[in-house]
Amino acid sequence: MKRSRARPLSLLAVISACHAENPVRPPPNGVDTVAMSSLTASLPLGQTAQLIATPMDARGHVLPGRTIAWSSSDSSVAIVSTAGLASNTSGFVTSVGLGTATISAATEGKRGTTLVSVTQPAAGVSHYVDAVAGNDTNPGTSAAPWQTIQHAADVLPPGDTAIVNDGVYTGAGNVVTIARSGAPNAWLVLRAARPGGAVIDGRNATSTTGIEITGSYVRVEGFDVRNTLRYGIDAELGHDVVVSQNVIHDVGRICTDSKDGIVGVDAYDRNLVIERNVIHDIGRLGAGEQGCQPTNTYWQNHDHAVYHGVGDNVVIRNNVFYNLVHGWAIQRFDSAGTDVNGLTIANNTFVGTNPWRPGHIIVATATTNLLIANNVFYNPNTAGVWFDTGSLMNTILSNNLTMGGPVSTGDSATVAYAGNLNNTDPLFVNAAAFDFRVQAASPAIGAGLRLAIVPDDADGVARPATVYTIGAYQYH
Repeated sequence: MKRSRARPLSLLAVISACHAENPVRPPPNGVDTVAMSSLTASLPLGQTAQLIATPMDARGHVLPGRTIAWSSSDSSVAIVSTAGLASNTSGFVTSVGLGTATISAATEGKRGTTLVSVTQPAAGVSHYVDAVAGNDTNPGTSAAPWQTIQHAADVLPPGDTAIVNDGVYTGAGNVVTIARSGAPNAWLVLRAARPGGAVIDGRNATSTTGIEITGSYVRVEGFDVRNTLRYGIDAELGHDVVVSQNVIHDVGRICTDSKDGIVGVDAYDRNLVIERNVIHDIGRLGAGEQGCQPTNTYWQNHDHAVYHGVGDNVVIRNNVFYNLVHGWAIQRFDSAGTDVNGLTIANNTFVGTNPWRPGHIIVATATTNLLIANNVFYNPNTAGVWFDTGSLMNTILSNNLTMGGPVSTGDSATVAYAGNLNNTDPLFVNAAAFDFRVQAASPAIGAGLRLAIVPDDADGVARPATVYTIGAYQYH
């Protein structure tokens, strides 16, 4: 799937690092500055965010492979950790107390800094939606709920939550459009009352998109999104969005020759988190399916579970992907060649084979500061990851487990590898029944790299400091 979009504003408010007192600049291949990302807003208490440090020479060229030392000026306010590798340029900052702290990244005598402000999240109000018992003229209380999710999205104040009761919810071209925005400490939240109980139904591809999110500071959680024409959830034009605990499936199950890709989650936002979702059966009908006879081969590789085009600082963690035979579980590509800074793909479980192309993940456009860690790649075609571009900077593949091949294929000259388990059976409880938790004897147990950005698992169970399990599910 190849298409172009307008580029969003950059996530990074890059600031120059302090220079040494000596006015003589180092040679061009030495570190002259450390460009440091900053958070777009204050960090709510108890949250973790990713910062990026980019060493550059005197000409402004990025210098890969430098050892970064991260630190916090006040560990009672914010702590910072890395992926555990010396060359890692990502710092994961966790807010532990109210106040401000300066986060520093240093290498070769140069230092970049950014200020983190930790605040108490606003205490919002819960409103209710019920497809059967509700009415959009109601006040939205539990006793008198609204009827449509769209009405909730149109009127929900920042900091408040719309709790959606069990039922089937339909709509027009987009079943739900979330165009409003929350605030840094007052997000808009749309949450299913029971995970999977509130169904966003595209009515056999009558609706193009299940949920479109164009606002910022928005969280969408716990829905069953199905039967849409092109997108399950489309996150674009905004920033600071979380897509969590949804089941997204049977998207684009039509016979078409269109070059437009079909996608479970469309990732075009900066500061986007895609976590704890189950995504399966995405894509058009193939040759011979339900009588379909395509005139091209787009059905083999145009449709994906997650499509990441533009947007810095994207985190994809604790998801389960399976039965994706028309493209990749994750495709990183932008037709304009846009480089993104900060992409973390961690603790996901990928199952099954696209028979037409290699990999569960394809990276096909320039990417800086890419971390792929703690994932299970189960029976991929050829390898877990296909590097289809040479434009990679500060890329790490660490502590992944691959059943049926190596961890990667393609151009990987600039990639650092550590702790990966190739051709290793994860010993799922019952893959045929889609139970992708691991058995007690699994080699995935204790083989993971502890990441601050992944404090829990797909079930919300806290991951321990030791015996960290590879994949979406922590063994316990």
